[in-house]
Amino acid sequence: MKEMKIFNQVPVLTDGQIDKQAEKQIRFLKAVHPQLEDTHWNEGRVELRPVKRDPSIREYLRSFGTWHLGEKDTSELKKFLQIMNGKGVDLYFSSFAFDYGLEVFKKDGKKYEKGKVNNENALFTSILPMDFDGITAKEFQSQKQRLIDLGIETIDIFSGHGYQSSILLNHRVTDKEIYKKFTTLMLAKGFKVDEAVQDPARVLRMPYSFNCKALDRNSKYYSMTKPEIVPTTDVYWTEKRYHVTEVFEKLNSLPDLINQIEPLSEIQVKSILTTPLIDTDRRGKKERNKREIEVVGEIKVETLKAVYNMLDFERLPDAVQKMLAGSQEGLRNKVMMFIIPFLRNSLGLNIQTIKDVMVCWGERCSPSLDASHIFKETDRIYAKDFKGKHGKYTEELRGAYGYLEFENYTKKNKLIISNDFFDDLSVLSDCATRIYLAMKLGESLEETKNFSKLDIQKYAQISERTLERNMKELVLKGHVTKRRGNRRAGEGYVYYLNPFFNSVSGFTTLENATVKLMLNDLTDGELKLYSFLSKIVSQKGADCWASQKYIAQKIGKKGHDSISKMTASLHKKGFVTKKTIDRNGIKHSIYNLNF
Repeated sequence: MKEMKIFNQVPVLTDGQIDKQAEKQIRFLKAVHPQLEDTHWNEGRVELRPVKRDPSIREYLRSFGTWHLGEKDTSELKKFLQIMNGKGVDLYFSSFAFDYGLEVFKKDGKKYEKGKVNNENALFTSILPMDFDGITAKEFQSQKQRLIDLGIETIDIFSGHGYQSSILLNHRVTDKEIYKKFTTLMLAKGFKVDEAVQDPARVLRMPYSFNCKALDRNSKYYSMTKPEIVPTTDVYWTEKRYHVTEVFEKLNSLPDLINQIEPLSEIQVKSILTTPLIDTDRRGKKERNKREIEVVGEIKVETLKAVYNMLDFERLPDAVQKMLAGSQEGLRNKVMMFIIPFLRNSLGLNIQTIKDVMVCWGERCSPSLDASHIFKETDRIYAKDFKGKHGKYTEELRGAYGYLEFENYTKKNKLIISNDFFDDLSVLSDCATRIYLAMKLGESLEETKNFSKLDIQKYAQISERTLERNMKELVLKGHVTKRRGNRRAGEGYVYYLNPFFNSVSGFTTLENATVKLMLNDLTDGELKLYSFLSKIVSQKGADCWASQKYIAQKIGKKGHDSISKMTASLHKKGFVTKKTIDRNGIKHSIYNLNF
């Protein structure tokens, strides 16, 4: 192989060299992430991550991310490379494409950093990677020859102190344990690969950059006097792609040199989850749907219901339905200023769901809007914290989409709950709270008045025995009324909500969408706690300053420890933002509700 030139300091590239560097990196990225070839927005983002090696670098270096590599993205990549130019940083790429908008938390409750791949947001990969670290060119050639003898070609990258190889796949693999399975198999067959390549959060050495580990005091390659800065490049290229099953079958034809603890069976190999390389069918469907609307000249509700499956689309005001069918240039910014507050304040949607809606809308606009622009604008408008039920509905919007009629929608959008119910939380069981809110939601969404046991079990997602045990409390306190059905018709007991409440004690409203999330995502205790926090916040403003001891007393818990654990869980699940402040040496918790 060609001997690489070694530098003692990171070279500073000219503009022409940066252009060439970007050109080569784009070619490589499109090979390992074929979806980047597609001209429309893809669900999987790809990250280029700079890792500081030079301790003198003080500024924060942000990752570069993209969904496809068009002209605009190429320009942004060049800007990114200019920022890295001459700096002592190593550059890596995400081997899995990931969901940029997904907000997830670590086990310690801290949020994963935005814009970076992790084990939770990883979506799919189109390569099987191997890291041959710390081996000579001759040793690597011996390893590679074994793959060639099996009929497997790879793209090979000289990483500076070893080699990284990738088998290109002709499909996507969505199995997050695919690297663990592949690396385990390679080790069993005697390949000298790094066993650390196991998880979907793995980032790999980006070619056409510089290995700067010699500047890092924590690296075994560190040298204070003569650091060796090594260029990384490809040493073998291929366009050949394989199916994951084919690769595993070829490797399994080799004898085991290390006994496998639990080798994958043929059935397990063939059941590895895969999807098409580029989802052209999805794009085709969206384009056809868009043309249908343009040709007919009216909203096809069934089509839009499928696109906006995260919304109760048919119950939206007509004007909003028309907006979501797509907006032309000149109205798009006004639509965003109107509809993002509407999705937040009228529908009670969280920020991630709003982004999902707006990305679908952006794809239907003429011309379409890039997802990265949608995310940026959604964050900006959402942060303005509009108090109204929607943004300004201008004369231009009225002329394009007609009059805005909310009455038929808003009257069913909220649950009205008597504060008498919240006052009884201290004596009601956690599950009784679930049952009551589930009945309120069923009454609001499906106009159910008389509930059978099966109805309540369906709404609350509980067993008959659990229902019978906890319903007694609600009946005893007068929140639910129980009466016998028609015996001759074989009807059992029927339950209905008490429609009357004490007007003096007042009421609290909860959004339908919020209660849906609560019933799906929260434990009974968390649901009870979040309901009570909602009541406090509705009376006193955006933040809850109540002590954990007070909250525990009001919802029937024995001590503040249980409140602390539940609020930490609510924080992790994204329902509340929990902050701890110090006042005169005493710690206080503040809760801000996110829905």
